[in-house]
Amino acid sequence: MYMKFAQSSLIALTLGLATPALAQDLSEDVSDAVGAAETAGVTDMIVNGDEVTVFVPSNEALSAAPQEELNALMEDTDQLASVIQGYAVSGTVMAEDVIQMAEDAGGSTNVETLGGGSLMVEVDGDTVMVGPEGGPMTTVVDTDLQVGNVTMHVIDTAFMPDTGM
Repeated sequence: MYMKFAQSSLIALTLGLATPALAQDLSEDVSDAVGAAETAGVTDMIVNGDEVTVFVPSNEALSAAPQEELNALMEDTDQLASVIQGYAVSGTVMAEDVIQMAEDAGGSTNVETLGGGSLMVEVDGDTVMVGPEGGPMTTVVDTDLQVGNVTMHVIDTAFMPDTGM
């Protein structure tokens, strides 16, 4: 059931459906992140560009984030777009690829984001964690959700990514 909702949300994102309410109807798990991407105006860049992989905070993760900071971020669409791009990496990076890259590097590695910063990826057994270098790490809770050129991995905590600024 979860995968169906997540894939429906990505279908909405891929088709460029521009209403957060519709995204919420399609996916109770990631609709807030899809709505933020729509608000920031980055959906076209993400879904109409080259292949991209996005680490998407679940609605639960976003609701646990400091709401005053999140609300301020939603008001500044340029900063919001930069933050969202800090959750995305170029290319199709499947969970198996993430695990292999981290294991080859001794358990952790950095990947460059579309926002110009980097994300640290750590693997411990079957657990994959991602976050800004030196910052809090979040657990990947669902992986390899694909629609069109977008691969999505759902994470359980929102964080402020390194935006390269």
